[in-house]
Amino acid sequence: MLRTVTMCILQTLGTRVHDSVIRRGSPRNPQGFTLVELLVATSILILLIGLVFSVISQTSVIWSRSMDKIESFKGARLAFETITRNLSQATLNTYLDYDNPANPQCYLRKSELKFLSDAAGSGVMPGTANTGSAIFFQAPLGYTPNAAYGGIESLLNTCGYFVSFTANSNIPSHVASGKNPYRYRLMQLLVPAENNKIYSSTDWFSSQSNTTLAKPIADNVIALIVRPQDPGAKPKDLPNSQYAYDSTLNATGNPQPLTANQLPPVVQITMVAIDEASAKRMENGSTPPAVIVSALAGKFSDTTKYQSDLDALSLSLSTNHINFRIFSSSVPIKESKWTK
Repeated sequence: MLRTVTMCILQTLGTRVHDSVIRRGSPRNPQGFTLVELLVATSILILLIGLVFSVISQTSVIWSRSMDKIESFKGARLAFETITRNLSQATLNTYLDYDNPANPQCYLRKSELKFLSDAAGSGVMPGTANTGSAIFFQAPLGYTPNAAYGGIESLLNTCGYFVSFTANSNIPSHVASGKNPYRYRLMQLLVPAENNKIYSSTDWFSSQSNTTLAKPIADNVIALIVRPQDPGAKPKDLPNSQYAYDSTLNATGNPQPLTANQLPPVVQITMVAIDEASAKRMENGSTPPAVIVSALAGKFSDTTKYQSDLDALSLSLSTNHINFRIFSSSVPIKESKWTK
């Protein structure tokens, strides 16, 4: 009996499976995809995959370029922060004294310290010409390589900044030149406290800025513009339409000029940097790129033309497809006791 029932069920299932196969294969009642439909669906799938990969590829390129720009200007941003932080601590320790102790006629502002900014590559100022300004000053930065003096935060240092087109002096000389290319670099002079020559009229920075004491702190900085200002005056620029400032100039005169043994109240610092990709594209060995030389020529010598010079430089760099960034900040000098 059980065997008979089982045989009936198997026969019934077999009949249904057979009928299903016939129906699916019958052109009158199609149940599956045709070859043409499969080809169309496959083509659409391939197209969608291609579009997805194209979007991912473009997103990856944009992300990579953005990260390259961030990394390219990271060093410049950190260097800019270093300049503004150290400059804000500049000091002259100015005091009043007789003009002539043997025959006093009046009081003069006096100081053994100095503050100087002028065009880079001119006179005693180091750096590459037409790259803006070089600036030197004293500040209590507490730097010394001598462990015996360590921990004295008020140690006085000579500090300075300028732009120079040079190889990286931090890289050993035996390294192949291709791995140490010439670039516009922001240089920092930081003289240890025990080597500070504050009583020398010229050697307090000039002889040391051309030695191994001057180190690059950022690559691809093409211009550094130093603009001393008095926020309470109109116009703000001091004391004329030039960028130069020398705290020792005519300091013994009577009357003294405003800048004599005085720190400017505010110094506007502007720095222009380009990315490494642009610098590499313009490489010309030890010769500065003609495009950059042309873009900087004749600029930043007159403070009344500051904005127009900066706009012209930006336009020139953009026209030549050079990626760049401008950093600018007004730095109050804490120790300034500006009097008129």
